[in-house]
Order: sequence, then structure tokens, then C-alpha cells
Amino acid sequence: MTDQDPRFISITPMKNEGPFVLEWVAHNRAIGVDQIVVMTNDCTDGTDALLGRLDERGIVTHVDNNSRRRTSPQKRAYNAFMRMDIARPQDWVIVIDADEHINVKTGDNTLRALTQAIPEARTISMTWRLFGNAGVERYEDRFLSDQFRQAAPERIFRPPQAWGFKTMFQRELWDALGVHRPKRPTVETMEECHWYNGSGKRMPDRYYDKSWRSARDSVGYDLVQLNHYALKSCESYLVKKMRGRAHHLGESLGMEYWNMMNQNAETNTSIDVILDRKRTIYYEMLSDPETARLHHKSCDLHRQHIAQLREQPEMRELMQQMTSGFEVSQP
Repeated sequence: MTDQDPRFISITPMKNEGPFVLEWVAHNRAIGVDQIVVMTNDCTDGTDALLGRLDERGIVTHVDNNSRRRTSPQKRAYNAFMRMDIARPQDWVIVIDADEHINVKTGDNTLRALTQAIPEARTISMTWRLFGNAGVERYEDRFLSDQFRQAAPERIFRPPQAWGFKTMFQRELWDALGVHRPKRPTVETMEECHWYNGSGKRMPDRYYDKSWRSARDSVGYDLVQLNHYALKSCESYLVKKMRGRAHHLGESLGMEYWNMMNQNAETNTSIDVILDRKRTIYYEMLSDPETARLHHKSCDLHRQHIAQLREQPEMRELMQQMTSGFEVSQP
């Protein structure tokens, strides 16, 4: 790669995702993310310490996103990223969350292969495939991609979240970040955005200034999909409920969100194509004793939090509701 070749740079706000950080980082590196920027706030499970160690090792760029002001951590992170001026005009910027794994289905299954498959593209949207909890009750320190292999079908019209998308784009075309798509285009028309979907088809003109999800005329999974592990195990969902939504202040989660996102209609293992590559990177990171210590400490804190929550009547009731109606999978 020459100095003029575009790089792939991801930006992620993060809070209390410690047990899942190493797999997520390994996945992003396996698909060719050149620089992983993570901005943490209000962590109590060691997420920030683990990412700090990875930063010391040159694996990620970790930024402290704490603030005394009651403002959106997401907006703080996005604004800080833009001020850092990390991405050059030709670089691709990817706004991605800790429960999302990009699943490239072309070439060598990297982001560069994706852009080579759509050579005219300068903006690409990747539609979610919602992955349910697959009947897994207990938290385990295992890859999410190994545990949760049941997903929504490709053609699903409800809930609206089923076709939510995330968008990667070349920096010079857009001046602001949004959760699902960039904002404030620097060009005058949709045609100049060179915006394509996950099947390499042009996105309709209406996306120039609005919309966060695919529709029947814009959905596509042929070249890339975004595996969205929003729930994980029943036990981990208890912790997520107490943490609240990653990008919102004080927003609670319960059975309504669980039922909406718990999609298990089809088995989908397409992400396994990079599994060997991901495992190699994962165990290289774990070979550092301090990284391993911080990872296992975070997993232990997650288990302790689960044990405390399971003692609460409200959480016992939620567990009963989540596990009723299907056989749960346990280690």
C-alpha cells in the first residue's frame, strides 16, 4: 500500500463492552481496518484499561471520552474524531458499534476487496442482519460469531430496525458523522456521492439528506452485510439493560426491545470465512500477559455483575420472560 492509497479508519463510542473487546478488535483487523479509534466513557468493567493496553501496543487508538457535562457520549466522540483530523480526504471512515461485525462476502473478505468490487463507490451502506440470542441463557467467554448463528431473514420488513444500516464513506465527501450515515455533504448532488448498497447497486436519491435504513428498493446483501449482535446471551442482556442504550442517556431496555431484536429465523454462518484469520489475531493479542489479565478481569467483572443482577426480583422476572417459550442453551 502506498501513501496515496486510501486507508480504512473506524470510529466507535464505547462503554462497558470489556468481555467482547478482543474479538471485536480481532474481527476489525481481520477485515482490514487500518486504524481502530475507540472513545470510551464511564466504564466500570475495565473496558478503558483494556483498550489503553491495546493502544500502548499500537493495536488501537484509545481516547478518553469522559465528561462532567450531561451530554451525549456519541456526539462527543464523533465531534472529537472530526477534530482529530485523523482521516485524509481519500480515506474511508466507518462509524461502527461494539456489537456490530462487518461481514464482507467478496474477494478476500476485506474492506479493500469490497471497494474493489464496487470501483465507482465512494459511499457504501451495509444493512444489518439482526442476530438473535439463539436460546443461549448463560454468558460464556467465547466468540459471539460462534455462539449466535441464528439471524433474521434477508427479506424482512418489520421491525424497522431489521434493515437499519451503517455507512462507510470517503472523508472528503462528508463533513459530519451520524450513527447510521454521514451528514453535511460537501458535494451538491446524490450522484456525486457515488453511494451504493451492499449489493453494489446505486442508492436512491432520497438518501442524500435523510433516512437511516434500507428499503425494498435499496436493500442488498450480496457483497456485504452487517452482523448485529444486539442481545447476546440472556445474562449479558441483563447487564446491557442496566447500562442502557450505548448512544442515549438514561434509556432503559426491557422485553419490548428483546422481542424486537431477537430474530432467529435462519442459520447464517457466512462470517466464518474469516474465522481462522480472526483467531490468529485474537490469540496474538492474548499472548501479551497484561492484555490477557485485563481481558479475564473484565470477564470476571461481567460474571459478578450478572450474579448480582440475578438476585434482584425485577431481573429474575426478566430472565423468566426471556427464557420462556424456548429451550435455552447452556454450557
